[in-house]
Amino acid sequence: MDGYRAATGHTIMLSSRPRSFATCHLQKRFSSLRHRARGDDAGYDAYEAQVYRVVNFARALSPDELDRDDKLAIAAAFHDLAAFDTLDYLVPSIQAQDAWLQQTGRENWCDELALVVAEHHRLSGYGATRPHAPLVEAVRRADLIDVSQGLIRFGLPRSYVREVRATFDAGVFFQRVIPQGALRAVRKMQQPGFLRPGNALVRSGHDGADR
Repeated sequence: MDGYRAATGHTIMLSSRPRSFATCHLQKRFSSLRHRARGDDAGYDAYEAQVYRVVNFARALSPDELDRDDKLAIAAAFHDLAAFDTLDYLVPSIQAQDAWLQQTGRENWCDELALVVAEHHRLSGYGATRPHAPLVEAVRRADLIDVSQGLIRFGLPRSYVREVRATFDAGVFFQRVIPQGALRAVRKMQQPGFLRPGNALVRSGHDGADR
């Protein structure tokens, strides 16, 4: 990934043009997923910005392990993908991610990255002894940092959080895409699936991945 070093010493990643196969193809995948926004290009651009925020915060919060950056980039790209259609978006987001992983020969990452997506709205900590805890917890914290607008930082410098959020403008995603999804959910009486990680794992074919 390309990036620059912020004053805090953390590297801000500017794109998903990466060093290895998975993230190299992620940039192309972003383009191929744009149809999921149903013509809302501004909304999709804002979602992509939110993905980069999550990747940056999660990298700063997680140990530098084998394939970490690829896994973070992929899970972040898919974590809220189906929010353009429904508030019950965890299951279709995980299913889309599974399909991409299978197409690129990474079936062995499916359970781990399904967990990352399913658990990313959890307010309480994901236990350190649970499966795939480092990545799951890093993305959970990263998303919460962004959603809280930096009020919650999990030890990251305030200046770094501000710089990342200023670099990537995700305003349209939070101010229009998500509220519109909430209105659709009320009208269609959709279940708030984004708040039910265990249910999402079962419904997406990953029952037991969190045990």
